[in-house]
Amino acid sequence: MIDYEDDFREALEGGALTVPARWEGFPGQAFGGFIAGAVLMAVSAETEQPRPLSLFARYHRPVPIEERVALSIHADRRGRSIDTFSARLHVADRDLASFSIAFGHDGGAPLESQATPAAPRLREPRALADHLLEIGMEPAPIMRRTRFRGEPDDFVEADGTWHLRAQWPAPTCEDLAVRAAVALMPIDNFVGPATIRANGVNINQMWPVAMPSVDCTAWFYAPEAPPADVDAECSAGWLTSQTSVPVSHAGYAVGRTQVWSGERLTAEGISQVLLLPPPPS
Repeated sequence: MIDYEDDFREALEGGALTVPARWEGFPGQAFGGFIAGAVLMAVSAETEQPRPLSLFARYHRPVPIEERVALSIHADRRGRSIDTFSARLHVADRDLASFSIAFGHDGGAPLESQATPAAPRLREPRALADHLLEIGMEPAPIMRRTRFRGEPDDFVEADGTWHLRAQWPAPTCEDLAVRAAVALMPIDNFVGPATIRANGVNINQMWPVAMPSVDCTAWFYAPEAPPADVDAECSAGWLTSQTSVPVSHAGYAVGRTQVWSGERLTAEGISQVLLLPPPPS
């Protein structure tokens, strides 16, 4: 079980962010989903609106791990229904990442619908870190940390749209900002392996490209929805996600991810990554 709230609050201190080593994405660089989630948490402390609505993140330069970087937050608008903020991570005058975030409160309109399929069920979910160890590959720190689970077999929907299904440990905290921040993680994370699978490459082999994030947009629909407690391996339950990659071309890929908490669609997002030849190491 992961205490996401403690992770976020530990990383945020005195108007700065220090990403712990366990949230490493690429070697020496922070996982973009953790960065966006931590900034969302920081902004939530600046508003009295309880409900996170949306986030847009743009990553300009890699954010190093275990190094203190400044976080600046500006209130663009404070209204009766919605507050909007801009935020930036920077070292001196060099921007590392910038964000636009909106918070609101529950509306009173008597309309509610969900015109989406039910959350998919993985046929044989396994902890990805365990699977990589079994085939002789060393899992990244984030894989060991989250122990997220994926579909072990190649799987594409009949219409060819969905390229990856996975589960991510859900938060136990009741804070809606924490729940939304955790939903950001699979939105940012799975566009990479989904792009590999969409191009017919085995995701368990050496990838032919590295994939730093360019940007990520997320909308939060129902962060209060309870997660699925599918087994006793993680008492917090699981978020379920599926990611499609409609485009990978000219050195870029775009992925759309839907995230369910239990049977409820709780968040959705679109991420763009840059496709680069892997470093020699």
